Amino acid sequence: MPWKVIEYQDPTGEIMVARVPEQGTAELVSGSQLIVQDGQIAAFFHDGKPTDGFRAGRYTLSTENLPVLSKLLNLATLSRSPFRSYVYFIALKTFTDLGWGTSSPILFRDTEFRMVNLRAHGAFSIRIGDLKVFLRTMIGTQGMETTFAIEEYLRKIIVCRLTQVLPEAMTTVLDLPRSYTEIAAKTKAAVREEFEQYGLELVDLLVEAITLPQEVQDAINRAAGSRAVGKDELDQYERTARADAVRDSAKLPGGGLAAGMAAGMQMGAQLGGADLPEFVPDEPAGPTANQIRAKLKELKQLMDEGLITQADFEAQKKRLLDQV
Repeated sequence: MPWKVIEYQDPTGEIMVARVPEQGTAELVSGSQLIVQDGQIAAFFHDGKPTDGFRAGRYTLSTENLPVLSKLLNLATLSRSPFRSYVYFIALKTFTDLGWGTSSPILFRDTEFRMVNLRAHGAFSIRIGDLKVFLRTMIGTQGMETTFAIEEYLRKIIVCRLTQVLPEAMTTVLDLPRSYTEIAAKTKAAVREEFEQYGLELVDLLVEAITLPQEVQDAINRAAGSRAVGKDELDQYERTARADAVRDSAKLPGGGLAAGMAAGMQMGAQLGGADLPEFVPDEPAGPTANQIRAKLKELKQLMDEGLITQADFEAQKKRLLDQV
C-alpha cells in the first residue's frame, strides 16, 4: 500500500538519524506528502546512496522535486509508476553531553610502576558540519543507520586516540594531575580531525577522569601520607615500602626483620627509580645488644610516624628480644 504521508517526529530530542521506514522501503506515488520538521533535513536514498534532499517544510512529491530519483528510476510520471525508496531524517542541532569511556583498561607503560591498567571517561558534543560528507561516509559507506550505532563508533575513535595520546603527554601516572590539560587538548585535536572525515563537527570534548588500579592508588596514597617527615620523594617511597615489609613480615612465621627490611629496601628502589645498593641481610648469627637497640629505635620511629601500628611494633620487639 502506498504511503500517503512520510515524516519523523522526535519527542526526545536525542535522535540524530532516523530511517523511515525502519526496514525495507516505502511505496510512494504522485501526491504522497513529505513533512520535514524544523531543524531537520530529509534525504531520499536509493540502493544505499543519497539522491534528493529537503529542508523543513511540507512537500507534495512529484518528478519535479525528485529529479535525481526520477532519473535513476526512469519515471515518466509518478501517478502511473509508483516507486520504492526510503528516507533519512537528520537532525541539525548540537548534541551535547554524549558520554564516552573505556570498555576495557588501557595498558600504559609507566616508568615507575612498569605496566599500569588505566580507565578513563568523559563527555563530548557534536553536530553535523558537512551534510553531504556525512550522508556519503557515515550513512552510505559505514552503514550507520541509527543514532546508537553512530555514537558507539565515535566512542571507539575517542578511546583509540586517547590511547595514542597518553604516552606523548606523560611518562608516569605520578605526573597525571599536571598532565590532564595536555591530554585533553591533544585528544580533542586528534578526534576533531577524525570526525571531520565523516562530516561531523566536534563542538567540545572533555576528559573527566583517568583512574588507576586500586593497588597503585593505594601505594601513591601511602607515599603521599609520609610527606610530613620532610624527606625527598625517593625517601618517602622507600620508607613506605619498608614499613609495608615490616608489617607483612610480622604476620609470617620465620620471616624475620632482616628479610622484611630487605624487601622494603628493594621495593623502595624500584618505586623511586634510583640505583640503590641491594640490601643483603647478615647470616643469622644473633644480633648484638647495640644492633637490637638500634632496630628498636627505628621501629619506634616508624610507629610514631604512623607507618606501622602498635601491634606491628610489639610483634617485632618480641621477635628481636627472643633472639638475645
